[in-house]
Amino acid sequence: MQYFLQCDNAQVAGLTVTYEGVKQVSYLQESLLSQCNMGCSCSLKHWDPVCSSTGITYASPCLAGCQTSSGLGKGMGFHNCSCVETWPVLSANYSVVLGQCSRQNCDSMFRYYMAVSVVGAFISALGATPGYIVLFRSIPPELKALAIGMHILIVRTLGGIPAPIYFGAMIDRTCLKWGSKRCGGQGACRLYDSDAFRNAFLGLIYGLYSASILLWGVLYASLVRRHKKLALREKAKPCGQEEGAVNNVNGKAVSEANLKNDTEPESECAV
Repeated sequence: MQYFLQCDNAQVAGLTVTYEGVKQVSYLQESLLSQCNMGCSCSLKHWDPVCSSTGITYASPCLAGCQTSSGLGKGMGFHNCSCVETWPVLSANYSVVLGQCSRQNCDSMFRYYMAVSVVGAFISALGATPGYIVLFRSIPPELKALAIGMHILIVRTLGGIPAPIYFGAMIDRTCLKWGSKRCGGQGACRLYDSDAFRNAFLGLIYGLYSASILLWGVLYASLVRRHKKLALREKAKPCGQEEGAVNNVNGKAVSEANLKNDTEPESECAV
């Protein structure tokens, strides 16, 4: 259910929509350039988003083609933006303001997502106690302390240490715009592809859950097979003990037993 609780990508010119208004996701930084800002010599590394009246976000005032500005601080506005003028939706205001444009219905969708996540986490946690009970009953009493220690060590080692590494690597592949540090290095991601992020994050979680369920199924099948073998062995054990007891008596008893076996049909043990 979490997979279907989603928000659309933020409309950022050159990254999630083209400057002509066509929805198209691009991971290339060169797509931030267009005819409307080609002569501005804009830097593609800067991320200083501005929002236009059309609901489109531009990576910077320069990439929006703005020529003048007014105000200071957060209230600063930029005017005569050539890229806003070329937008297919007509707008009487060719100005932009600092900040990224908000997305519709994302606040309510986030609340639903968190509610479903909490319920799912609660249901998943219900299996912790039964799991420990099965673990306690499956091992000898003298090995319980060692088994619990090894269980916690393996869970923390395989789940706690490598998980941030491969989850982070998968999430980084969905970044559309990376920030830059003052020293020139790569900074934090400024904009993600929401659809790719959801597919990578939830897909990896569902894949790990499916793999764990498959391993539990294989373990259960092997335990059932082993239990059946032990049951058949225990069922055949009394028959072997009776035959051994007969062989330990005197020769007369043995001969009488052999004569009786020749005349009577085969017993269930022989079968």
